Amino acid sequence: MTQTPLALGGTTYSWLHQAPLREAIDALAELGFRQIEITTAAPHLQAGAFGKYERHELRRALAARGLTVTSTNPGFLDINLISPGNDFRRASVDALLAELELAHDLEAPLVIAMAGRRHALSPAPEEACRWWLEQALDVLLERAAKLDVTIALETSPHGYLGDATRLSDLVDHVGSPHLGIAYDVANTINREDPWEGVRTAGHRIRIAHMSDTWRDRWAHTSPGRGEVDFERYAEALRSIGYAGVTIFELIDMEPPLPRLHDDIAAFTKLGWSIAETSERQAPRRPPGCSRSGVFPT
Repeated sequence: MTQTPLALGGTTYSWLHQAPLREAIDALAELGFRQIEITTAAPHLQAGAFGKYERHELRRALAARGLTVTSTNPGFLDINLISPGNDFRRASVDALLAELELAHDLEAPLVIAMAGRRHALSPAPEEACRWWLEQALDVLLERAAKLDVTIALETSPHGYLGDATRLSDLVDHVGSPHLGIAYDVANTINREDPWEGVRTAGHRIRIAHMSDTWRDRWAHTSPGRGEVDFERYAEALRSIGYAGVTIFELIDMEPPLPRLHDDIAAFTKLGWSIAETSERQAPRRPPGCSRSGVFPT
């Protein structure tokens, strides 16, 4: 019996620091992607500095290219919800509040977030970190509910609560329909068996990420270069009835083209399809939006 392919999406992150956002979006459309994650980091764009008109024009341009935004991802270079510094925590919450507004305006149902990170040499106490995180989530989820956007906490190889078990416990404790998990196989391979991780996170997974990596060297590179068993990852996602998008998060500072053609072909053989539309992330055309949007400069 032939299985329905899993939906495969791309990300503008692949072009960050290598090409403008416009080039990234054009390339993703030309490759045949229908669903994409937008990385909201400089120099491409930053949520707090991207005005309403620019957001409207970006949405029109995406629609003109047949693209829908599954999620926005600020990249988390500076954002840390459990920083011991009050000012830095406040700035991190403000950054994610702006991210929620941007996702809403782009009709993206998800914002990728990370719980934060502790200092490797002098980590703040567990009790303090958990309190800071829950205080931040209280503020963020109140806004997320009003905007009907879901926060997906991502697994992380080095971050706080970075594995499926601890993130699942947090999501269950908070108990908000606007909080879930972004499961990234390249971020967990050195912490847990991805099969077990996906099964543990289960229905809490709102979006999946994948790329190749090594157990002893963190990477987000092309399939076949590292140690990720993508076929088993696909089986794990199917085993929990996952119907969302899997974003191929290629981030290795090598030119993404032309190798993305081969990467897509490899994932197609492993059970994904760029033409597949997920049940959770169905494309939505903005009301009254024409096919001839002008891209913001």
